[in-house]
Amino acid sequence: MSKKSTKAMNAKKAMKQEAKKDVKTAVVEAKAVQPVKEAAEAVTPIETKTAKAAVKKEAAKEAVKDNKALKSAVKEEVKKPEKSEAKAVKDTAKKPAEAKKAESKAVKKEATAAPKASVKAEKAAKVEKASAKADKTAKKETAKPAAVKTKEAKAVEKAKKPTVKAAEKKADVKAEKAPVKKAVAKTTDVKKEEAKKTKEAKPAEKKTAKATKPTAKKATVKKADQEKLDQYAVRSLTDCINDMKKMQVQYEYEDYYRLLLDEPDLKKLASNIIEGNHIKENHYDYKELGYDMDLVAVTLEKVAETMDIKAADFKEYKKAITKALRFKMGDDAEANAAEYLDEFKLAEKLLMIGQRKNITDAEVLSDTIGADVNEYFKHFFELAYDLLPSWQYDDVKFYENFAYAILSQFNDLYQSEQQRIQIDVADLYIKHGDYQLGDEMYGYILRDNQIKDYIYYRYASVYKDIDFNKAKSIAYSSFQYVDDRYTYYPNILEIANQ
Repeated sequence: MSKKSTKAMNAKKAMKQEAKKDVKTAVVEAKAVQPVKEAAEAVTPIETKTAKAAVKKEAAKEAVKDNKALKSAVKEEVKKPEKSEAKAVKDTAKKPAEAKKAESKAVKKEATAAPKASVKAEKAAKVEKASAKADKTAKKETAKPAAVKTKEAKAVEKAKKPTVKAAEKKADVKAEKAPVKKAVAKTTDVKKEEAKKTKEAKPAEKKTAKATKPTAKKATVKKADQEKLDQYAVRSLTDCINDMKKMQVQYEYEDYYRLLLDEPDLKKLASNIIEGNHIKENHYDYKELGYDMDLVAVTLEKVAETMDIKAADFKEYKKAITKALRFKMGDDAEANAAEYLDEFKLAEKLLMIGQRKNITDAEVLSDTIGADVNEYFKHFFELAYDLLPSWQYDDVKFYENFAYAILSQFNDLYQSEQQRIQIDVADLYIKHGDYQLGDEMYGYILRDNQIKDYIYYRYASVYKDIDFNKAKSIAYSSFQYVDDRYTYYPNILEIANQ
């Protein structure tokens, strides 16, 4: 082997070593660029670990490619010196020996310097390209952290498409499984809740079913009872009384009327009739006979509807008496008239109670009603005397008959109020202009009464505002019967001296 070939081989070895050094520096620079890439990757939350590994592999591949390119460049550079050297050998063969020596020295220098310069230039260019590329990728990745597909990522995606797709599918499956698991958990919870509810509902349903059975029976019973009561409602009172007789209750209308005047409690009265006539023991069937023991209460209600007064109303009468005793006549004519009509109706009902129950003393009626009937009648007489002068003449007649009916029913009231009613009625007739009837009534009272001073005083007083001369004449005529021993003598003397 010649010296030239040996030198060429040494030059190749040196270039290979330099190339290896360049590869190492490129790898180091790639590693230096790698933290920048990893920082950018950390910014992008979407890339997975698989993508990062792919980026690293792609960077390694780029470094290998650069290494290959560098090797190929070195080979080309090595070939060039060899060609130039061959030319130089040929030329030297033609030239003289001295020139050959000088040229061989120059060739040696060029052979050693040229590869070194070219390698250094290649190194610098490669380093600049790698650093510029790293800067560009770092800038792109930091400026666009949300963009997942960089150049390296695109290369990785091309190289590892199945892996990325598989990872994405796995991620999607996991993402889908999470709500599915939640939904399954919810459905299981719902099923558990429904199972609990059904368990709780079953005994409740049993209870309701048990409860509905008797209620259904009750409903049918109520419906049957309602139909029966509807039939009783349209039945006449006469038919009810006749059907009651078929159940061995031998009462007439007056008997029921009397019972209702004595007993205010309708249910108690019906129970007494059922027990007293053994209606319950005989088991009267409505479907078979058309009547049963419920007819007793129906008959009593029908009789009560025909009655103006009954024992059930006594509580209301008591309240009305208490209210009336507090009333005092005022300037309101309408209020006075309304009060008078109410008290007249109440007095009428009290009189009817006395007549139906055959009560002849007001004190007994007071015990029956639970209020002072005596005081009430006296209050009513006073109100009528104060109010009727402004009413019609016929009202006075009507009042006269009613007042005497009250006195004739209650003996104790007749004894205390008979003279008062006679004088009041005589005054009312005179005030309404019927002087003849009034004078006749006073003449009758004066004949049969020993307390003439009071009667003469009332007689003269009623004419005092109507005919004063007649009033003085009545006062003078009283002196033949009345003197200073009588109570009302000063009052009569005052009218006579006016």
